[in-house]
Amino acid sequence: MTYRILDASALQNWLVERPDLSGRLGSPAAEWTIREVSDGNLNTVFLISGPAGALCCKQALPHVRVAPDWPMPLERALYESRYMRAVAPAVTGLMPELFAYDADLFLLVMECLTEHEVLRSALIADRARPGFSTVIGSYVARTVQATGWVSQPFETGAHLLEQFSGNTALTRITVDLILTDPYRVCDRNPEPETGLRDDVKALQNDQVLHRAVGRLQDRFLTARQALLHGDLHTGSIMLDDGDVRVIDGEFATMGPIGFDCGLYLGNLALHLCAAPHKAAALRAEMLAFWQSFSTEMRSSLRNGTGDQWTLSGSDMRQELIEVFLSEVLHDTAGFCGLEMIRRTVGFAQVADYGLCHTEEARLLARQKALQIGRTLIVEGASLRSFNALLSLMGL
Repeated sequence: MTYRILDASALQNWLVERPDLSGRLGSPAAEWTIREVSDGNLNTVFLISGPAGALCCKQALPHVRVAPDWPMPLERALYESRYMRAVAPAVTGLMPELFAYDADLFLLVMECLTEHEVLRSALIADRARPGFSTVIGSYVARTVQATGWVSQPFETGAHLLEQFSGNTALTRITVDLILTDPYRVCDRNPEPETGLRDDVKALQNDQVLHRAVGRLQDRFLTARQALLHGDLHTGSIMLDDGDVRVIDGEFATMGPIGFDCGLYLGNLALHLCAAPHKAAALRAEMLAFWQSFSTEMRSSLRNGTGDQWTLSGSDMRQELIEVFLSEVLHDTAGFCGLEMIRRTVGFAQVADYGLCHTEEARLLARQKALQIGRTLIVEGASLRSFNALLSLMGL
């Protein structure tokens, strides 16, 4: 079978030929309801409901969905399927179950989260139940435990490097859009609003900032600590009351643990800039994330089976764990700042700024995000505690 872009009719015909999948929907196929819900930048997504159940089908497109002249490799769907399979045993119930992957159509078929809502939308509408960040902190810690050099025999990391080193096209997007483009003149960057132009020029000419960004570029490209989700933000998390799921792992790559942590916290911080009246609730979520993540990491590393620290006794191991978490915190702060700046002046900005009711309020929110982002990038490597990170955000 050769690749073709599926519409609803073609997808139905394909599912009929797969009894392992059509059986989850029930017969007859004429009673199925197929609805396209694509809202991201890269793929088409269909939700299919039948008499017996539902499925979600996600197909990679050969171009950016919102920019057809920007080609994209179809193989990103392969890496998403590999990511789901690699971390699924460690995060049962925290991501959709993958039922099938078709390598010819670059199509994933997975559990349907019909009742769930994207976290970003839930935050904007004040429908997010408090405590979701505890789940995300646990999710990141568990993926590190399952894939990290610090917690697994080196063979695990070597195998994952082999499995994900080819995901270069999407890693290139990260290197460009997050780590480089916001700090230079670039056609991909949207034209900034008039009041923000001087701020953008300042970013592009700030040598102190560029030096700090260079350190984070080095960390992202060389610190292969664990398998990253690679795009862990409030748009790649869904929730239904207390049920929280992580989706969209197509940017998966081996990298620094603080990258996933920083992207997640950066998107909460962006929401804070747009909705400062939610400061107390967002501070609580950020604290919950870090406490959940660090607590699980301490617990797992205390009795870790990796090849690191094999000669350490309990006292030395405890010291090594704290040094390790301190380094993750430094990376977290820096990548958080990069995400805040990227989502404010770079490609793929956030809808959270729509909460600002006037142009003046939106400008002030964006300027605050740029100021916090710069501070985190420049000063993050000297932080001694997570509370110090929150202080840099004004929390």
